[in-house]
Formats: sequence, C-alpha cells, structure tokens
Amino acid sequence: MRPMIQSDTGCLFKDILMTDWTSIPLGGHEPASVNLPDAEGQGIGMDDKKTVLLVDDDSYILMIMEKVLSKAGFGMIKTATNGKDALEALGLIPMDSGEICNSDIDIAVLDVFLPDTNGFEICRKLRSANRDIPVILISGYDIEEIQNKVIECGAEDFLEKPFNPAALSTRVNLLLNRKRRRQSDTMNTEPARIKFNMNHSVPFIGDNIDGYVITEPLGWGKFSLVYKVVNSETGRIYSLKMLSRNSIHNRSTVERFRNEIEIMSRLSHPSIVEYVGSGCCGGCPYLVMEYVNGVDLEEYLVTSRFVPLTDFGRIAQDIASAMSELHRNNIYHRDIKLKNILYDTKSGDAKLSDFGIAKLPESLSTTQEGFVVGTPLYLAPEIFVGDPASIQTDIYSYGASLYHLLTGSPPFVADSSVELFRKHRLSEPPSIKALRPELPEELDNFIIGKCLAKDPVDRPESMEYVHQEIGRIVEGFSPTVPLSPSSEY
Repeated sequence: MRPMIQSDTGCLFKDILMTDWTSIPLGGHEPASVNLPDAEGQGIGMDDKKTVLLVDDDSYILMIMEKVLSKAGFGMIKTATNGKDALEALGLIPMDSGEICNSDIDIAVLDVFLPDTNGFEICRKLRSANRDIPVILISGYDIEEIQNKVIECGAEDFLEKPFNPAALSTRVNLLLNRKRRRQSDTMNTEPARIKFNMNHSVPFIGDNIDGYVITEPLGWGKFSLVYKVVNSETGRIYSLKMLSRNSIHNRSTVERFRNEIEIMSRLSHPSIVEYVGSGCCGGCPYLVMEYVNGVDLEEYLVTSRFVPLTDFGRIAQDIASAMSELHRNNIYHRDIKLKNILYDTKSGDAKLSDFGIAKLPESLSTTQEGFVVGTPLYLAPEIFVGDPASIQTDIYSYGASLYHLLTGSPPFVADSSVELFRKHRLSEPPSIKALRPELPEELDNFIIGKCLAKDPVDRPESMEYVHQEIGRIVEGFSPTVPLSPSSEY
C-alpha cells in the first residue's frame, strides 16, 4: 500500500514558459544574494566553490537546471545525459582512457529514468562505495512507485518535475550545508521524544511515536514519511504521516502540513480517509489517520490487467461522492489523481486521500502568483496559466483520472512539461471507446466531452451531477472484453 504521500508540485510555469533561458549567461553571472535559514537558524549562502553534478537525458531540463543553479551562485556545475557519463564523473567506473576521474563532486541531482540505467542504481553505487555525496532524485511523472525505493537507495531528497527553480537551488544549498555540518561533527543531536535509534535519523520499525508503534514503512514523499502503526493501548492499526526532520525548518512546508491536518479534521465521509489525530514529536508534526488495507489506483493498474466497468462505476461514484463532500465544505482538492485514491480490493471501497494542497476558496490567494500546484498529468489547462482552483478544475482532474483508470494511460503524455501543457490546452485525447470497444460510447462522451472540456464553463456544474451521470451510464452495462496490458505501464 502507498497511502497519503504528499505529492504536490510547485512550479513557476509562467516564468519557465516566458523566460529566455539562453539569455542567462553561464559565466560572469551575479550571484544571487540569497540568505536561507539552516537547521540551526543561522544564515547560509550559496557556495560557488562546490561542484554540482546534474544528470538528465532531457537536454532542455538539463539546461534549465544548469542556468538556474549558475544564476543562483553555484559556479562549478558538471552535466551528464546518461548513466555511464554520470558514473564516470563520480569516479565510480573508469573512463574510456582507463583512468578514474578525480574531480570531486559535492552533490548530485539525478533523473530517476536514464537511457542506460536509473538514478536509484547510481545512488546505490555511491552508498556501496561509501561516498559522502548527497543525492537529489528528480522524476517527471509520478507513475512509478518510487517512494520506498528512495529510502532504500539512500537518496536525501526527491523533486517532481516540473519544479520551482528556486526549490532546486534551495535544496542543493541546504544539503550542502547539512553535509558540511555532518563532516565537522556539529550536527544537531538534541534528544527527541521519538525513540529513534542512534544510527539513523528517521523513525524505523519498533520506534514509538507518542504511543503509536511503527510496524511497517509505507512510503516516502518529498517532505514526509508514512508508516503503518499500532496504538500501543488499543491495538488498533492506523497510518501515521510525519514531516521529515529535513523539512521542518521550511515554513511553507510546515504550513501546508498544518493545512492538511485542518482540512482533514473538518471532514467526515465514508469515501474520505478518516482523520484520527495529530501532534508533534521531536519537533516533527505528524498526522494519524485511517489505515486502508489495499493499494492506490495507480498501483492497482500496474498489477491488474483491466478494470471492469462495474468496479469502475463504484470507484468513480465513491470518489465523486467524496469530492461532493469537499465542495459542500468549500474545499478544492487540487490534486485528484490515481495515486491519491486508495482502493480496498476486498471490500471494493475507494477512498480519497492526500489533502496537502487542498484549499479553502478564501485561502487560495496565499499561493504565490505564477505557481502551478498539482500534478501536471491531470491538471486543468486554465491552472497552467494561473487561473485559480475551482469546482471545475477538480472535475477536470477527476475526468483525467477516470480516463487513466479505464485506458491504462493518462489522457496526455509528453517528453517535456511544456509540451504536456500545450496538449492539455490544445489537443484532444484518444477516444476511450477506441481503446476499449466494450465500453459504452456515452461514457466516452461524458468523460472526454464534459469532464475534460477545455473551457471550464463546458464542464459539469457540480460533482453531484457527475455522480448521478456516472451511475446512470454504468447501470446496465457489463463489459466482457478485458483491457489488454499497456506497454506504458
């Protein structure tokens, strides 16, 4: 199970689209006068004497990262577009000449998916060689189940593409300063109420967090960790989501987590993951919630050959009902996607999770102008250009999720975030009926023609109406032709 992973994405999409990156000089730049808080609250600045290795097979993304870090004041940047070049630059394999590269890399930013290997494997090789090089993994699409792999391979951080350029430079800088403190043995060793073992900095199996004993790690997000826990007094099983120690000094991250707790505590619905309680232990806020014994729908698609229409109808109506409850409480989820829908394969119940970027209408102005928040594969086109979230933007993401659930692929895929944005704005997705002939054409028309309409005024007015229409369309149909496994899985 992979529940409640915070997977929000903040990106200055307008800035990326409108910036002439080729006009930003690689050399002779003016280092940005950025002063960021470190873990001890002291000011830290960009370090132009440290060497950063950037690895990505997308030359456009690689160029953006190089320009952003160079403009932020990082003066020594190396790049690679494949695993072989990256391993050579890190001195993990000999170069073609037979020599080992002696250039000292201080930190590496690795794309998860590379032509000849993956970022996890490179990170494992670094750890096996006992190299003290912090690693930030980056990934374009949240389709692969990577949270536990991030923990297993030993990466320090994870960024989803598209990301806020400022976030990249900030995280690189923070990890470099953490490395410096670690090497000088000045790391903060203040005792915490969390019973962590002395040889690790995150909770592990057997650790006790205010009466909740960890029995199993469930996942890892950009800022948080999720565990299966048991209440030591009642014996009941829950999920516990906790901000990592690395993120508790980031004010916006903490505020977002508190926002998630506040919103979940307001809601009570059978198709919404139930709020149990919250607290703070060792300086790390945590949230306790219902444990769903199942999988998220993204994982379900990977492990199942097809989604029968009858099962689809129940899932779609469960989530439509949950979203109706959100909207009745004037809350927009803003990140509806398969990863955030948990599915109990025994009972058939589906539950909506992850309210990390959900917002009340009056609080939408707190999002910095120009930020794209959500998962690009499912985002309404108007969000990309800065329009505020609404019932209709949630309906679009819901429609994109239904499309993915029925066909095995999101409505649009692309080699870059900019191209994905253009497709959401201008292209029509392939017909569901063409991909699954056994499904009713009316369902195809409703999802693509209504829920995924380019103009929000052409989408349904409410999730109550969507709930009714899905039920009406599905009723009486019983598909017999299975969905062939997709190579995109």
